[in-house]
Amino acid sequence: MILSIKRYKIALVVCGVFILILLLACAELLHRNDYQSKADRSNSMQVNTTVAVDKTAPVLSQDFFTEYRIERDRIRSERSELLQTSIKSAKNDEAMQRAQEAVLKIIMEKQHESEIESLIKARGFSDALVFIWDNSVSVVIKAASLSRDEVVQIADIVSRVSGAKPENITISAKP
Repeated sequence: MILSIKRYKIALVVCGVFILILLLACAELLHRNDYQSKADRSNSMQVNTTVAVDKTAPVLSQDFFTEYRIERDRIRSERSELLQTSIKSAKNDEAMQRAQEAVLKIIMEKQHESEIESLIKARGFSDALVFIWDNSVSVVIKAASLSRDEVVQIADIVSRVSGAKPENITISAKP
C-alpha cells in the first residue's frame, strides 16, 4: 500500500513537471507570436528576394529599439525562471534534462542575438534588433532603407553566427 502511494505521488510529480513544460512551450509560442506581431513586416523582405523598400514607412518612436529589447529580455527572463523552477522541482532525470536543454537554448539564442546585433552595428548601422526562434531569424535595422549589398552583408552575418539558412532570414528597415 505504501509503495502504491509513493508511485502515485511520483507519477503526479512527473505529470506536473510535464504539464509545466507544456505550459512553458505554449507561453513561448504566444510570446513568439507577440514578437512577430510587434515587428512591422510591411517593410520586410526575404533575403532571397529583390530589394524594394517603401519610402513612406511610418516613423516609429526613437525608443522603439530600446523598448523592444527590454521587453524581449523580460520575457526571456520569465521563461528562464520558470524553467529553473521546474529543474529544481523535477523528480525525473528526463524532465530535468529537457528543462536544462531549454534553458541552454535560451542562453544560446540570447548570445547569438547579442553577437549579431554587435556585428551589425560594427558595419555602421546605428541600431539593430535580432530575434531568433527555432530555425528562423528576424532582423530589424534602424535605417530608412537598405541597399541590396547591405541586406547581403547582414544576411551573411546572421547566417555565420546563427547557422540559419538565407531563406529563413527576414531583414527589415525601420527609420
